[in-house]
Amino acid sequence: MEHQENDQFKDLYTSSNVTPFPNPYNPQDSKSTNFYFLLLQISLKRNGWILLASVLIAFLGTWSYLELTPKTYVARVSYEVIPLNPVNLQQKNHERRIVDLEEEFLNQRTIRLFQKIEFISFFLDRTGLTPLILTDLYDPTTDIYDLPNDLRSPEEFAAASLIGDTKNPTFEFQTEKFSGLTLLTVQFHNPELATSLANDGLRWANDYLVSQEIMDLKREVDSLSQSLSQLGAEKSIEVISAEIETSFSVSPLVLENLQQRLMDRQIELGVLEKTQPNAASITVMKAEIGVLEAKLAEFNNQRDSKLIEDGIESGGISKLRIQFAQNQSRLELLQSGQQPLVRIIDRAIPPENPSKPNSRLILTFSLVVGLFGGVFLVFLVDFVRKTRQRLSANS
Repeated sequence: MEHQENDQFKDLYTSSNVTPFPNPYNPQDSKSTNFYFLLLQISLKRNGWILLASVLIAFLGTWSYLELTPKTYVARVSYEVIPLNPVNLQQKNHERRIVDLEEEFLNQRTIRLFQKIEFISFFLDRTGLTPLILTDLYDPTTDIYDLPNDLRSPEEFAAASLIGDTKNPTFEFQTEKFSGLTLLTVQFHNPELATSLANDGLRWANDYLVSQEIMDLKREVDSLSQSLSQLGAEKSIEVISAEIETSFSVSPLVLENLQQRLMDRQIELGVLEKTQPNAASITVMKAEIGVLEAKLAEFNNQRDSKLIEDGIESGGISKLRIQFAQNQSRLELLQSGQQPLVRIIDRAIPPENPSKPNSRLILTFSLVVGLFGGVFLVFLVDFVRKTRQRLSANS
């Protein structure tokens, strides 16, 4: 009985319905490898529709995702900032460092403008870009915006939408190491609008900074002009006061008279000491000489300090006049429009392809996944079919 059961298992093992599997403990030769490739070809021919369906499903799913996902376009523009004190090769190192600091400060002011709702809303209002940004909220027939927040104007709401997303900012700045220029990168769902935000944004940033600089220079020039006029008036008042109060004491004629009187008293004292050494008037004369010497020393000190004070005041006035002339020339240069503070070097052009999502990369990856997934499904279906055949044969 046992011998008959073993024969049945032997016949079942050698049945044509059962696919023989190689021994995993013995290495496969080239014939077994070719055999497996043959099985793969047979399985793919038998269930090729599964492979095609997997690739088609992956392609259609990816295409639907790309169509529904908002596209992001990137526009880049390079620019440089020009301080009012440009670098000169003849300047000293510390003067060049001062100019570099002014340039860095001006660049930081430019960057901070694109982080302020006030400037962005001002820029959008002047360029008329608000309806293009708020397309979903704007009705062109009635010229009305359907804003969720009535506390903000349309320009302020659009500006907040541009700079509100910190994870995906609309405006990004970075400095090129090899050229020293600064790049402004604008990311938006419309390529033409991204280009306009980049180019026109920098142009209006320059106009805004120039207007602010003109107002600051006007205030400084007016302040320096008032300071110079006040110093001139106070100087004349001090001279008049000095002539009225101390003209008798410090005039050159008084000093000469005092010096001559001191010399006369000293000569008289010398003669008196020789002729009448015990005279009582010698003590009085010495006291008078001491008073004259002290008075002359005091007047000389006042005269020296007055000269020093006049020199200091004249030096301060000279500095104010130089500063006034420099600011006046800067103001005239900015008002003429010949001195930009932000100059575009390479203008942005409308991008042809979106940067996000990367359609080519995503489609290629989906086709690869669909292909390998289809091959896996083909082998899975073939394995299930053969397993069912073995189970039916055993039963």
